Amino acid sequence: RKKNKEIIMNELDILNHFQLTFVANAAYMLSFTGLVFITFRLVRFQREQNSNILGKTLVTIFGLCTVFYGYTVFSYLRNAQLAQSYRLSELKESGVELSTVTNSFIEFTGYSISDGWPPSFVPEAAANIFLITFALMIIAGTWVNLSKD
Repeated sequence: RKKNKEIIMNELDILNHFQLTFVANAAYMLSFTGLVFITFRLVRFQREQNSNILGKTLVTIFGLCTVFYGYTVFSYLRNAQLAQSYRLSELKESGVELSTVTNSFIEFTGYSISDGWPPSFVPEAAANIFLITFALMIIAGTWVNLSKD
């Protein structure tokens, strides 16, 4: 009969795990950047072609899907940062002595085990401001006459 063994990650395991998470997030950010470029090209194209209501609606839907994807990517990044700090502070609470770099990361994020597990779908405030601005640019660029005439 096999006994269940509790899996305990050490400091290096936690740091390595989250490095891989940040690499994955970089790929998501790259695809988000490409979608932002495509969205602005679509907004410009539909304006140049004086698109009908269906064309404007499709561009708006695509743009808002891009905004939602960005929200997801920014949420994933923020959750990964806070989760790393949570796990490291959990390790510290158990009595393990952590490196200076790790302690400074916990201090920098300001998030510890006492805060509970981090929220999974909440990006930081600057990301929200960016995404709201991006959404407004899509909607205004598609539906509002922005020319001086």
